[in-house]
This record gives sequence, structure tokens and C-alpha cells, in this order.
Amino acid sequence: MAINPQSFFNFAAQNYSLLHDIFRRSGGMNDAELSELIRRHRIGLESPAALIEKLISLKIIEPLPDATASYEMTRTLSVLFRFLLQEQRLTSTAVIQAYLDELERAQADLEHAIHDDKHSLIERALDEITETMERIRQDSRANREAIINEVMTVKSNRDKRTVSERFEKINYLWNHYLEPLKDLIDVRKTMDASLDGLERLLKQGMEQFLLDGALHREFIRCSVRLVRLRRDMTADFMESMHEVEPLYVSLKQDSSLARGVARALERIGREGIRSLNLPATLAIPSGWLREGLFNNTDIESFLHNVRGYQPQEPPVIGIGGEALSPRFIPPDELIDTLRQVLPVGDVLQWLLDRYDGYPFPELLRAYGRIFGSEAFKAGFSKEEKCYQLPGITVLARPLAVEAIV
Repeated sequence: MAINPQSFFNFAAQNYSLLHDIFRRSGGMNDAELSELIRRHRIGLESPAALIEKLISLKIIEPLPDATASYEMTRTLSVLFRFLLQEQRLTSTAVIQAYLDELERAQADLEHAIHDDKHSLIERALDEITETMERIRQDSRANREAIINEVMTVKSNRDKRTVSERFEKINYLWNHYLEPLKDLIDVRKTMDASLDGLERLLKQGMEQFLLDGALHREFIRCSVRLVRLRRDMTADFMESMHEVEPLYVSLKQDSSLARGVARALERIGREGIRSLNLPATLAIPSGWLREGLFNNTDIESFLHNVRGYQPQEPPVIGIGGEALSPRFIPPDELIDTLRQVLPVGDVLQWLLDRYDGYPFPELLRAYGRIFGSEAFKAGFSKEEKCYQLPGITVLARPLAVEAIV
């Protein structure tokens, strides 16, 4: 029997804390535990038994199959809670592969319906394709959120897990989800070829039913969803890899080191340190181990000689003459100075005279600021002029500026 959505959401809003606690009891609860939860969270005067009946009628809970008078939250509502709380569970690539097989079947149905020009079958096939693509996309997004949550849990390590235990978690994600998904979305593999075929079929449908407005729009909607599916699956995979790969590499190294140290210590405890044969393993020249070492007499003699040593002031290192700081013409000062002498018939000559001794590149920067400024009305003369500078000859048409009236 259908559930009235308004009644369902009104009940959920009034009893959210109760529903949240039921969701957290993932292993289910017996009748007494559920009644205690209801007494703790109930708002009205309804008895626990009446509320249990209401929870069952609204399909919020259902009896456990392996126990009597015990209940658990229905899967549909559990999925909704995990979505709302961003606590999604991982979907295996086998499930996604099953979706892809279903997508291929619906694609074949669509191809036959287009060939036979049966509009009702085309609409049904497009609905199935759209539904399957959305399932794949939602599961891909849920996988991304679940992987990121798992990585954050491993990074925070609030449970104080060992390096090996943390690596086992990340290794499980890597081998059971990321590597198979990487193989699945590879552009050279079956999935990409299947989606390419679906894209071509949808384009064919759009062209064939161009004059059928409703059907043409359905083909367009389905095609756009296909583009979004491919984009989101790739983005979800790349983000998951970005989160997992650095942690996988780091924990793999730490785990290998920890395992090696544990085995070495176990062997030392059982057979002694000589069993490791470190000189041969580490290539230590055992015949020279004592060569070059100071004996106690030499060290004592050296310390006796340095006793009473008085350090001298370190010599002062000269840093040369005072370095000249690079000369810079402030833009505001340049514009204000030029405003006071307007009009100027030759800007470059004015700069050479006004800022004599400045580096030529700085004068050119100032020239560019004046030319690009909106504070003046500028224009070039028709005849060229030769400017002689130390080691440089500049040939240019003089730039004249005057005030903007």
C-alpha cells in the first residue's frame, strides 16, 4: 500500500532524533530496546506499542528475518540517511558492471525500437537508459564520498590503529575499488566503447525524430545525461585517486619498514644479533672497524693542550663600498611633475633633462607610463629626431603632451 508522503515527512520531522538513533543501530534491536528508545525520544502521549506500529506502517522499520520481536531500519530509509549524513557505503565495480550490462540491453532495445519506429517502445527504452545512467552516477558519487570518508578516518587514526592495520584498509580500497574502476573506465576498454555506441545511437535518434518535438527533447535529455555521466565518473575516480594514492604509497612504505623491523627483532630475540650478519648485509668492512679511532691517551693529550685557550675576536669582513640602490621614478611623482610644466613638446628629451643620470630602461618605463596615461592629450610629430645617449643612439618621432581641456 502506498504511503502518504506528507504524513511520512511530518512524522519524520517530529521524530527525527528517534529515527537517527534507529539508523545508528545497524545491527537491529529487540522490542524492549526499541520501546526504550521511543520512551526517550517520544514527543506525544502515544504508547511505545502504537509508535512501533506506526513505524512499521510507514515502512521505517521492518522485522529482522533471523529473530522474533526484533527490528531494523528499512534499507530504503537507511540509504536516505547515509546520503543525508554523507556516510555512503561503497558499491563494488561488479555492481557497476551489472548496471553497464543492463545499459547495453536497454541500448539494444532502443535500437530495435528506432528501427521499427515504435514511439512507445522508444520512450520506455529511453526511460530505462536514463534510470540506469543515474544509478551508475549516484553510485559513483557515493563511492567517492565513502572513499574520502574512509581516508579521513585512516588519517585521523582516532582508534589508534597500527601502521599495518591502516595500510590494510587503504590497500583494500585500492585493490577492490580503485584499480577495478580504473580498468573499467579506461578509454580503451568495453565501457567506453559501449557508451560511445550509445552516444551514436542517441544522435541518430535526434536526427531521425527531429520533427517530433516531444521525442526529440527526450533524446536530447538522455544525451546530456550521458555526457554528465562520463564527466562525473571520471571526476569521481580522479578525486578518489588523489585522496588515496599518496596515503597508499606512504603507508605501504611505513608498513614494509614496520614488518621488516618486527621480523628482525623477532629473529634477534630468537637467535641473537649475530644471526642478522650485519657486516655482510650492510657491506661493513669488518677488518677496518677499529681503524682510525682515537684512543683515550690521544684524546686526553688533546684536551690538555686546549685547556686555557683564549679565543680571539673574529676578523671583521669588509663588505666593500656603499652600494648604490637602483633608481626608480615613482609613477605618481612623474605625472604630477609633468603636469606642472605642460605643455611639453618632446617628452623623451624632457625625461633625459629632468631625470639626468637615471638608467635608460627606467626612463623608457616612465616614457611608457606617460604615453599610456589618460591624464594628458598626446601626439607624435611627423619628423624623426636623433637622441644621443652614452653608448646608445635613439631615433624616434618626438612625443608632445598637453593638458586635457
